[in-house]
Amino acid sequence: MKRLFLITVILIIGVQFAWTQEATRSPEAGQAYNDGLNHARKKKFSQAIPKFIEAIKVDDNFPDAHYMLGYCYRKNNDYKKAELQYRLAIKLNSKFEQAYVALGNLLAQADRKSDAINTFKAVLNFSPKNYKANFGLGKIYYDQKDYNQSVTSLTKAIAAKKEYVIAHNILGLAYKNLKRYSDAAKEFILAIKYEKKRSSKGSYYYQLGQVQIKTKAYSSAEKSLKNALNFSSKSRVKAGSNFYLGEVYKLTGKKQSALKYFRIAAQDRSWKQSAEYEIDLIENPDKYVN
Repeated sequence: MKRLFLITVILIIGVQFAWTQEATRSPEAGQAYNDGLNHARKKKFSQAIPKFIEAIKVDDNFPDAHYMLGYCYRKNNDYKKAELQYRLAIKLNSKFEQAYVALGNLLAQADRKSDAINTFKAVLNFSPKNYKANFGLGKIYYDQKDYNQSVTSLTKAIAAKKEYVIAHNILGLAYKNLKRYSDAAKEFILAIKYEKKRSSKGSYYYQLGQVQIKTKAYSSAEKSLKNALNFSSKSRVKAGSNFYLGEVYKLTGKKQSALKYFRIAAQDRSWKQSAEYEIDLIENPDKYVN
């Protein structure tokens, strides 16, 4: 005896599980699927896997179960099995957006960029406003240093979800590489506005300060870089912020303040050589006169 199951959308760690749809399922398949969801919600992925397998054995036309099985395999770092299940979910439901995006992300992580691009484009063919697929494309193009293409895709992602923090950040970085510094600054400001994590705000303030130096907005850059120091817990960001604060003060003629921050930056090995060079330029200018 079959009855109607409403497969609900369940949120787990910001990931949307299951495709919202009504489907005729046997009680056995539906119960196994729901048991699997309960385990997955508790991050018990190894326990969830046999439940989704059971659901598929009972009902071999169950794309949601294949998708969730793939998700759990990925969480257990079994990427080959995850890929297979995502592909099976798509085979059964050719417009399963979540499965396409999950597959695209998996392929991108495996550095199969061409396959990932094709996968993201496939979902965008029937759902052009899918912000995750547009972001996935934009991130790949950014990694490939195709910054113009990256800007196009990331702009579409943000148009669909204006508070998409990571998209604002990567878009800002793309603009920075294109030397469109004013546009980059706008994106970092939006990333800061929508970001909730204090340390992440610090990273965005750090990027903002750098592009503000490029536009000669030195007072704004000083504030941004000091905010980066206050907000960030990352030594890399703190050292870089100290270095660029030195740059701000050097460019505004405040040599003693510049020396102070360059000396702090020089304590970090990643910035030691650059900072010591700047210190020497200030302390021994005659050495660099032709």
